[in-house]
Amino acid sequence: MAGHEITDRIADLIDEEHRLRTGALHHGGLTADDRVRLKDLERQLDSALELLHRRQALSVFDDE
Repeated sequence: MAGHEITDRIADLIDEEHRLRTGALHHGGLTADDRVRLKDLERQLDSALELLHRRQALSVFDDE
C-alpha cells in the first residue's frame, strides 16, 4: 500500500468515526452496532497509523 493510500484510508476512517460520534450526540448515544463499529474503526485506525509511521521511518533510513 502506497503512502497516499494509507493517508487516504486514515482520512476515511477518521471521517466515519466522526460521523458515528456526531450521530451519537444527536441521537442520545451509540447503538450496540455503532459501538462495535467504532471499536473496529479504532483498531483499523491504529493499524493504519502504525503502518504509516513504519513507512515514514523506513523512508528516513532509505534517504541516508
